[in-house]
Amino acid sequence: MPVPSVPPRGQPLGVSRLDHQIRRQNGSTSVLELSPQRVQLAKKNPPPNLTARVEELTRELGNQRQEIRFYRDGFENLQKLRETCYDAYQQLFLANHLDHDFERLNELIVQLHRALEGSVRREVRAEKSWMAFWGIEDKDESEGGLV
Repeated sequence: MPVPSVPPRGQPLGVSRLDHQIRRQNGSTSVLELSPQRVQLAKKNPPPNLTARVEELTRELGNQRQEIRFYRDGFENLQKLRETCYDAYQQLFLANHLDHDFERLNELIVQLHRALEGSVRREVRAEKSWMAFWGIEDKDESEGGLV
């Protein structure tokens, strides 16, 4: 059975909850910076001098590094989860259709459950790290955080 491919995104990502939190801390993300409003504003209001521009670019570079780290962690997390899920899927398929080993099926279900829990923990850890960079304290995780 072939695995369906994910269609490519036709448009850029929208503003997320994290983008809003960072904006409230007077920060910015690439999604916010590339919004049509920000691009037009940057065209109309260039920095007053070269020193100000260098400072602005240095600050943006630090912000971009943190954002890249966050997304890299997220990508690695998804790759680990995908690998575990695909492996478990193959084993479930074989266990179900070849030998009907119900004990093995339960073990694989537990393996998938643990992989999902680990994925959520890693995602929360990456999000907390990015928010800490912006000085956003970890409020109650029930306020829009992952469960």
